[in-house]
Formats: sequence, C-alpha cells, structure tokens
Amino acid sequence: MSIFVNYEGIKGESSDSGHKGWMDVEAVSWGVGRNITSNSSTQGDRESSNAVISDLHVTRYMDSSTPKLFIESCCGTGKEVKIHLSKTGSGSGADVYMEYTLKNALISSYSVNAVSQDNHRPTETFTITFVDVEVKYTPYDEDGNAEAAIAVGFDTASNVKR
Repeated sequence: MSIFVNYEGIKGESSDSGHKGWMDVEAVSWGVGRNITSNSSTQGDRESSNAVISDLHVTRYMDSSTPKLFIESCCGTGKEVKIHLSKTGSGSGADVYMEYTLKNALISSYSVNAVSQDNHRPTETFTITFVDVEVKYTPYDEDGNAEAAIAVGFDTASNVKR
C-alpha cells in the first residue's frame, strides 16, 4: 500500500505516475468518537452526543515540501487536502481505493524526528484539523477494474452528514 497527500499550494516529490506533485507519506491516522449513554434498564433507550472527529496525523520523510509545511503550521489559512490510499495496480501504477478530502484544513502542530545514528532522512509529523471531510472508497473487481465509488461526507461545524 502507498499513501499520498496533496496539500493545496505545497508541491511534493512523489514519483508515482498518478500522484506527481503529491507528497509520499509513511503513515496517517485519525478517528471519530461520540459519547453514547444508555439506561441500564432498557438497551434500546440510548442517547448519543455529536460526533467528535480527531485531527488527522501525518508522518513522512522530509523533502523539498518541508519548509512550506513548516510555515503552513505557523501561519497557514484553510486549504483543501486530499489523501489517497492505494494498492499496486494492474499495469498502470497505483490504484486508489480510499480517498479522503479535507476542507478548510489547517496544520495545528508540526514536529521533527531526527536521530544521528539513523541512516534515513529525518521524519516529520504534522497534525491537520479540518471542518469538512469526504470519505470515498472505490472497490475493484477480480480483474482489477474499478467499480462504482461509495462516498459520504460530514460537516464537523454543523454536525451534519452530506
């Protein structure tokens, strides 16, 4: 699996044919939660609070996009961010099966991890907070052909699905 991030206004160094100008990424993580209470005498009588979507954490090796990511963390404004999770394709490169689109996204934290004994480039981790998210999954048939995508969206400001 490969992970790619396209942060509006920041050019990355990905060499993947379908993701030129995107950033190669080692890991992403995020989640959603909501408080659900239930009456102990009835299982069907439950109440839930609004969804709380965590910030999205990205870890990657430093490259030419690092300075712009750093300054974006200091004084950036809301941007669109796309994240693609892909699998090895059938001849034409990476097949994107999961896509996240974050709107009005801001980098809320940025950190560097560099170890002198390590032969690898330093890594950077940044956290993205956002107002709106679209989650799209594209299934593939046995022959590797894309099928109809399944997409949902959520506006965190109004706590409404789209």
